[in-house]
Amino acid sequence: MNLLQLIQQTCQELALDVPTLVIGNPDAQTTQMLALLNRHGHDLVRNFDWQELDKQFLLNTVAYQLSGTATIGSRVITDIPSTANLSVNFGITGLGIAPFSQIVSVDSSTQVTMDQPATEALTQTLQFSQVSYPLPSDWLKQVPQTEWDRTNRWPLMGPKSPQEWQSYKSGVVYAGPRERFRIQLNAIQISPPPPNALTFAYEYISSNWVVSSTGTGKDYFTADTDSCVFDDSLMVAGLKLRWMQAKGLDYQFNAAEYSALLNACTAQNKSAPKLSLAPVYGDILLSEWNVQDGSWSGPNGF
Repeated sequence: MNLLQLIQQTCQELALDVPTLVIGNPDAQTTQMLALLNRHGHDLVRNFDWQELDKQFLLNTVAYQLSGTATIGSRVITDIPSTANLSVNFGITGLGIAPFSQIVSVDSSTQVTMDQPATEALTQTLQFSQVSYPLPSDWLKQVPQTEWDRTNRWPLMGPKSPQEWQSYKSGVVYAGPRERFRIQLNAIQISPPPPNALTFAYEYISSNWVVSSTGTGKDYFTADTDSCVFDDSLMVAGLKLRWMQAKGLDYQFNAAEYSALLNACTAQNKSAPKLSLAPVYGDILLSEWNVQDGSWSGPNGF
């Protein structure tokens, strides 16, 4: 059902006047139902990790090799050929650069300022690596343990807590072959600064539970032709419950109906793993578990 059909169905079940349009309708009751339905959808998104909202995101790391000059104790790097592609989202590595240094301002087309002073005078090629990557615009929450470095076929190490992150950046031992990450400031933060063209992947739950007639995702109903990813009966039952609550009416039956529908929809939304009291791990590549029972032979028939 689209938005108009959902509210028409709800009004029919509640024996209310049935509107012929929702968006732009000045009727107070229709306006209230629209607001309640939008609130209901937002709450449902957070209620469960719906498979319809589970998305994959791929990002490619960005790094540049650029020459620069700095004096010992200075935070300023000059004589950069071009700062056009640099921003405060970039870290800097190289001889004479303190570990985990990051750009705090792009001062001109040839100069940047970093957050830590140079440990020695330098005139050399430096690596400027993007270490902060914005989350997708519809990101609501992360699906845990889905973060991978696909280029090296390693899981990303994390998410790191603030304490682990600062301990890693401030400790004596900080080098390592794998990338660490945390989610902060609506971005995924990567450390150590990665080289160019690594492919990272992760899954997340989208906030876009509404779908326009052209297939565009959004997080609110804004047109009568909009539909949503949730079950029609669940949306109608939820709207009836919220309307009864808003009007101060007895909603005990509606609450029980909605709860039963919600439990059924979440239970049927995706498959579940087989559980065993004596599990046998199935991800072993080569062992006696994946040798066929018979009808096999080696060289010369043996």
